[in-house]
Amino acid sequence: MSESSRSGRPLSERSAWALLAFSQHDQLTVDALARSERARTRDRLKRLLAESGPDDSLSEDQVRATTMLLRSLLRKRAVRHLYRASPRDLPDLRNDDRIVLSGLSHSRSSIASGDLAEGYVAVDDLDDVVNAYLLSRASAEKYANVVLHVGATVPGGGDAMAPLLLAADLAEYRRPREEARAAELLREIARQHPGILAGGQQSGEKPSEDRK
Repeated sequence: MSESSRSGRPLSERSAWALLAFSQHDQLTVDALARSERARTRDRLKRLLAESGPDDSLSEDQVRATTMLLRSLLRKRAVRHLYRASPRDLPDLRNDDRIVLSGLSHSRSSIASGDLAEGYVAVDDLDDVVNAYLLSRASAEKYANVVLHVGATVPGGGDAMAPLLLAADLAEYRRPREEARAAELLREIARQHPGILAGGQQSGEKPSEDRK
């Protein structure tokens, strides 16, 4: 059975960013959601945080299951493009205002890589960035030194980067170190949302597996 079959259908781009906003206590965005959508979003976050467990004693299989669910839920938040650039251009790429650093280029990953540039870029800026740095498409991750997450939504950078978004970026590498750090970030988020795991549903909210 494939990973997508085991974890279910991914959220839509809109619902993925709603989940990210909920994880960040972004009340303005959350309040704009319909009551039923807030309930579904809360239920999804509860399921994800429950999967990550309460402490640091997750087995390798548990880490794998947690990051598999994370990849499934947030797969459509953006489209992940792999490129190859001249190593001399990587510092300029990381300093380009059109790119919001994430994943292995974000300091909070704790495993930042100096030989790679990773970040989010708006779909309208992609061609300009590609042309400015003469980026060529990489046929596989092992050949890429630039990872761009392209979509209609570009997150806040620096300390404003949602830990859940960073965890999703790391989980996509499907390597033990990155997956372990993604699981750690999920546990950090769980500590910021004690009511979700301890208190069940809020008044008027009903759990749902619907993915819209």
